[in-house]
Amino acid sequence: MTRPTPEQTEQLTHALERFTRRFKVAEATAAMDNALSALDVQTLLFVSDHKGCGLGDVARYLQVPLTTMSSAVDRLVRKDMVLRERPQENRRAVALSLTEQGEGAVAGYIAGYGATCHAMLEALDPAERDEFVRLTQKISKSEY
Repeated sequence: MTRPTPEQTEQLTHALERFTRRFKVAEATAAMDNALSALDVQTLLFVSDHKGCGLGDVARYLQVPLTTMSSAVDRLVRKDMVLRERPQENRRAVALSLTEQGEGAVAGYIAGYGATCHAMLEALDPAERDEFVRLTQKISKSEY
């Protein structure tokens, strides 16, 4: 396999910067609706996908110190978006789950992200869309 050229790398860098900006705007819009930080949004997304997870699970996944994660979860509990529950099988552990309000925030975030993806795909014709999605999935699954 040949190596990418410096020009290709530069072109991709600029394209990804624009993509990143669009997604950050979508994330910021969802965050502003609920006065959430980027860490809060990512915490909600993880807990949504991993109901019953622990604080350490989220901290490891987001690569933040446990104290930072604890503060983020405290904020989300105060905003009535996350529940802390003690599982019967281990009363020292804490299991996290979303409240209805937390689920609504996640749904809003995902809808905004989806709208951004939809707008990006609209710039392509149908055959290009399929190819773009296929290639993006291939890249996302690779170990680089």
